[in-house]
Amino acid sequence: MLEAEFLNVVALGLFVGLVHALDADHVIAMSSFANTSTKISHILRYASKWGLGHGGMLLFLSALLVFIGLKLPNWLVYCSELAVGLLLIYLGIRLLRTVAHRSFDLTKSRLAEHDHTPLFIGMLHGVAGSAPVLALLPSMLQTQFLQHVGLFSLGCMLGMSSFGFMLALVQTRYIQSSVRLRSRFTYGMGFMSVGFGGYWLLGA
Repeated sequence: MLEAEFLNVVALGLFVGLVHALDADHVIAMSSFANTSTKISHILRYASKWGLGHGGMLLFLSALLVFIGLKLPNWLVYCSELAVGLLLIYLGIRLLRTVAHRSFDLTKSRLAEHDHTPLFIGMLHGVAGSAPVLALLPSMLQTQFLQHVGLFSLGCMLGMSSFGFMLALVQTRYIQSSVRLRSRFTYGMGFMSVGFGGYWLLGA
């Protein structure tokens, strides 16, 4: 009975984290950032770093709350949410400029193998989305809370890594084979990122 209950808790935490990773702002940010990469390994690395940054930040904030009672002030969380919107707008504009200047090759060369930008993007998303997760502490034991956050964070990593793998397959096998399709897809992602970033700022 206890084993079944434990497995249910594990499955729930992983599933909720996996679904959370596929939130629109997460998917658009990662798609916009990795749009110009032509290597599956790079896109997977970007997605994994985002998941590590997001999950690692949530675990860090949860540990601060549990062990020393420190919680981020509301104004900092709010500023992080604004920063997410601005980031989406920036990534979208960057993509639109890439198409306008026909600089796919130049942009591709700038996406270095050891680029840690996705890690920081994930950390920013972690701070912006920390309030709902940290609000669960009063209804849980401390150990249960940390286990839940850990499983949730692992689910986020698995979810974004899975999305990154699918994005990499589509982008490298289909989109990159046609200059026209690549241009249209990049335009679409650029406008979507700018539009959603503006919508995010209005709703913040």
